[in-house]
Amino acid sequence: MANSVPNPVQRLRYFDGEYLRSYDFTDEQSYHIEMRRLMNLKLHLHGIVYGLEIVQDQDSVPSGGIYFYSIAPGMAIDTQGREIVVPAPYSLTNVLNGPDLNVGSSYEVWICYQESETGLPAAGYLDCNVKNQNTRWQEVFQVQLIPTVGPSVITECGGVRLGIVTLTTSPSGLGKAIQNPPYNTRRHYVGIRAQSVIAPDQVDASPDPFDITALTTTVPDKPLPGYLDVHPGVFNHGNVVVKKNLVVGDDFPLDNTVYKNLPDLTTIPTGNVKITQDLFLNGDFYGFINGNWFNLKDYIQTLTPNIVVGSLSISIPPGTTTTGSSSATTVTTTLPSIGKAPQVLLSITETDWIDEEHWHHWATMGGIQVAVTSTLTNSSGQNWSLTVQWTVSPSATFGGHSYLPVTGLVVNYMVVFTP
Repeated sequence: MANSVPNPVQRLRYFDGEYLRSYDFTDEQSYHIEMRRLMNLKLHLHGIVYGLEIVQDQDSVPSGGIYFYSIAPGMAIDTQGREIVVPAPYSLTNVLNGPDLNVGSSYEVWICYQESETGLPAAGYLDCNVKNQNTRWQEVFQVQLIPTVGPSVITECGGVRLGIVTLTTSPSGLGKAIQNPPYNTRRHYVGIRAQSVIAPDQVDASPDPFDITALTTTVPDKPLPGYLDVHPGVFNHGNVVVKKNLVVGDDFPLDNTVYKNLPDLTTIPTGNVKITQDLFLNGDFYGFINGNWFNLKDYIQTLTPNIVVGSLSISIPPGTTTTGSSSATTVTTTLPSIGKAPQVLLSITETDWIDEEHWHHWATMGGIQVAVTSTLTNSSGQNWSLTVQWTVSPSATFGGHSYLPVTGLVVNYMVVFTP
């Protein structure tokens, strides 16, 4: 039999005729408060939920005058899971005249949870012999200024940091003021602990209005249905998988009437990335082309012509034949695919003539012609077969045999492959 583990979590169980005292109702409230704060603390990370920016008051005097600042309405969750609510702007002049605050120093602005007893029983129900007869708990807050450098005399309240201000002397000479402008930096925003986050879909059956080809919409002040709105940023320690499209920065249109090399955007699939500004890579870039992955260097080479050069030594036998061809030579390109037929350029760089003793037989024949042409065929994949055809004329007969004036050639070739 398994041992039972005591569970301190209890809630009231009511029944008809039950005798209830004030502590029963206190226990009822405590259960709901503690469970809610436990969820706030364990499901969320403490911080600002919304609002609470340090903003300039409307009654601030123009340049050269006095600037007043307030904490804007908002909400936060402190380190104990307690909700801090600021229902209206809170003026920071309330906390500028502490004895431990110095002009010229910078301070972190913290907001802390506080509660106090308030409210009295209705007339005729106050018992003069009983203490603590307040009927309400007032949940309020306190604002603290903690120096950014050096020790602080303020006790840690488990609150939330809202920003940093620097103090200066008030132009009126009355007390201290906040130097313009204040800094909404080092603000601590609320987080969430989750293995996955599933955002709700659109409120109606209409499809997602996002179109990767167009300037769909500017980033709205309020989140669109089905979109996750995160401020100020996201730090992700796991993987990010984007099933549809990704836009970094401001959206912008893709117009194939302006950018002539864009593909047909009417059937563009998902999985695209649009980046407003530059892309910086600390590693390498890989592109998938025709079944192969290429890094950035090799990928750029696939976009530029590939030139292959080499040479062939051709032996020309004696006889009446004035034409022939070389043995097939394999030419390999680095391009994964060829956009059009390769071009071949040939040049004769060396000619081996017949011996000088028999050269005079061609002296009266009106000249000698030597020409080369080529045939290039794809043998397999990136391999091509190159054959050089030669023509040498005229032939001459002496000693009862026919001879050609050339006995050998060296032919250089250049093959241009275009992607």
